[in-house]
Amino acid sequence: HDNQQRRDAAFAAIMMFVISASIMAAAAGSLFVEGIGLDRASQMIGLLEPLAGPLAVSIFAIGIIAAGVSSQFPNLLMIPWLLCDFRGTPRDMTLWKYRIFVFLISLLGLVVPLFDARPVFVLILSQAFNVVLLPVTVACIIYLGNRADLMGAHRNSLLTNVGLSGIFLFSLVTGYMGYQGLTDMLAR
Repeated sequence: HDNQQRRDAAFAAIMMFVISASIMAAAAGSLFVEGIGLDRASQMIGLLEPLAGPLAVSIFAIGIIAAGVSSQFPNLLMIPWLLCDFRGTPRDMTLWKYRIFVFLISLLGLVVPLFDARPVFVLILSQAFNVVLLPVTVACIIYLGNRADLMGAHRNSLLTNVGLSGIFLFSLVTGYMGYQGLTDMLAR
């Protein structure tokens, strides 16, 4: 039963990666060939119009809302769950302290409309935090996973360490590229 769940989860993760990578590669390749850059949401609607016609705005709005909602729930719960795990307390999200915390985090979604920020810029800026977050996270996993006093017999294997080291190097390269893209965008 557990092996079947692991196989299903691994297959789902691989398929999510393949589908997302395919969509991004196709979109990036098409935009690059046409010499099109995206800085504003209105440009995205214009690109969708030849395919969707007058429904382009509606389809784009539904897509943006769906993307936001699908990301919002896990992102809202991540910090309270991590705090519960850290403290060793049950994940009771009905407590007022967690409800207030989730409400305050939800207000971050108002940054774009309240401050008239460019959505694409805010998206890139939010992803730029991965420049720091991802390498630090992977480094912590490597460090903690190799501590014999903490992990005992479950320490990282050589293969796991090689894989994590590859991910760490990849995160440094993509982080550097993200940093360059962000500084180029800020310089405009």
